[in-house]
Amino acid sequence: MSASDHAGLAPTAPIAGLDVGRLDTLRDLDPGDTTYIDRAIGNFQVNSEAAVVAIRESVAAGDTAAVVARAHKIAGSALNLGCLRAGEAARAVELAADTGSVEPVVALLDELTDAMTEGRALLLAYQATYAG
Repeated sequence: MSASDHAGLAPTAPIAGLDVGRLDTLRDLDPGDTTYIDRAIGNFQVNSEAAVVAIRESVAAGDTAAVVARAHKIAGSALNLGCLRAGEAARAVELAADTGSVEPVVALLDELTDAMTEGRALLLAYQATYAG
């Protein structure tokens, strides 16, 4: 799709669970070219899955520092892309691991997995509003 196909994109209609205003801001950083937001969404698709796997492995290894670091990074990515539930789930994991024990994190892992899965789906739904 050429850059002119994306020129003058209107604000996106609300998508429950997604800060579309934030995404529209990122989408429109380079008017008429969605390369930046498309790359960011693509990176999140891959990195959020890998982060959940790495967090689970770090919990199993009892490595709280790795859990904190990985959760912090993916929380920032999720929130930057307007994935509210995913960002908050990752923040909860980060704060739980920051206690110095992985024990409180165990109960949060399913929510983290579900929230990241939802975030990926929501971002694809957002992307579908202007791709085509």
